[in-house]
Amino acid sequence: MFNGLLALAAFSAIGCATSSLYIPPEPSRVRSLPDPPPAKLRIPIVVILPSLKAVEAHLDEALKADAASMEQKLTKKFGTKVWWDPMDWKFEKNKMTAHLHLHYKGKKASAVDEAAQELVDKELHSKVGSPVQWNGWHLEAPDFKENTVEAEVENEAKKGERLLRKGTGKFNEDLKKVSDMEAKFKEVWDELQEPINMGDGVWLQVLPHHLSIGDTHLIADPKNPRMETVFELYAVPKVIIGGRPDVKKIKLPPLQNYIPGGEGFQITTNLKIKFDAVNKLLMDPKTGVANMALPGGEDYNVRLTSIRIYGSGEKIVVEAGIDYSPLMNLSKKPAHMVVYLVGTPTYNAKTQIISFPDMDFDVKSSDFLVQMAVSLDAGGIRDELRQHAVIPIGADLDKLRAELNKNLNRKIGPHLALKMDVTQLQMQEAYVSSYGIEGRVAVDGVAAVDLIF
Repeated sequence: MFNGLLALAAFSAIGCATSSLYIPPEPSRVRSLPDPPPAKLRIPIVVILPSLKAVEAHLDEALKADAASMEQKLTKKFGTKVWWDPMDWKFEKNKMTAHLHLHYKGKKASAVDEAAQELVDKELHSKVGSPVQWNGWHLEAPDFKENTVEAEVENEAKKGERLLRKGTGKFNEDLKKVSDMEAKFKEVWDELQEPINMGDGVWLQVLPHHLSIGDTHLIADPKNPRMETVFELYAVPKVIIGGRPDVKKIKLPPLQNYIPGGEGFQITTNLKIKFDAVNKLLMDPKTGVANMALPGGEDYNVRLTSIRIYGSGEKIVVEAGIDYSPLMNLSKKPAHMVVYLVGTPTYNAKTQIISFPDMDFDVKSSDFLVQMAVSLDAGGIRDELRQHAVIPIGADLDKLRAELNKNLNRKIGPHLALKMDVTQLQMQEAYVSSYGIEGRVAVDGVAAVDLIF
């Protein structure tokens, strides 16, 4: 006992030289996750269509032009004055149908004299329907085109249809102009490839591969016609913790057809966290374990002052700096020592925590602590570090999910606003490499995009 106290006094007077206990880092077994599958981000988009009032306005203009060319005489199409009731529009899935109820003066044999003819009011119902569909990067209503009526004898029905197509043909031309999105998507495509800073050295790279387009659905609103469609973005997103990643941009590829599937998005990506980031977390005054009191007896005030982890082969090394107050302290300053524990990382997918349940002092630290057994509870220190020196991946992922929601709800370029809600973000597997903590993360959520013309 007396010898132990003398040794303890010596440690107190000169400090604990523990450099010989150091465990050098060793490279981990080479292990890499395969590239994640492309993520499919299905994005509903609403496209505002040209005003349907413009169809009737164009018909008015066409008839006025005909009347003027005939010096206010009969129109070219009917040989008489023509007028119509307000047009009626029908919507069914991706098809629009325009109904036109025409009124005009027609000739009819007189009831008094069969050889004579008189002008009477006549009616004619005409309709033209067309699907609204994508042709490359713009929408078209191909069956609305004006030059699609062919007939050897143009009867009243064909005249009415040709008249109606004067308006719907103009609608088709306006539709192609207002929905031409190639230039807009080139800007969006370029912007998507820029790394998104999530804060604290966390970056998201979307890495888009191609865009595809799904079916269209018209909204039954004649006053404010619009169309819903689905774009699907194929991408290989990556989360990088560290410096800003390099960017090698690719050009916007041709638009493709997509295979129908579930809504929302499901992304699987690889995640890397450097040891420096983990150590920063462990030393954080708010969330870390620095300055944590350790068991060692009421008289010794054992306290953890620093902690650092690094890899050594298949193991994790925990370097712990400890201050304590021995019974005899000639310098009146806390005695300090550095000890090393070694453990095998274990990942719990449910709690999203990497822990080291078998962590124990290495041989050199154990021998050293035997000499210090008079004043320190080595087993208590070990158990306390097992409990607290863990890597809370889940807490980081929750922060990352909040940052994703914050940063992914924003305007991307001048023509597109992105709305996303990451509903779940969970690491599926994790392991320790020479780089740090690596693993695979699954991200689920819903998304929408507003196109701004």
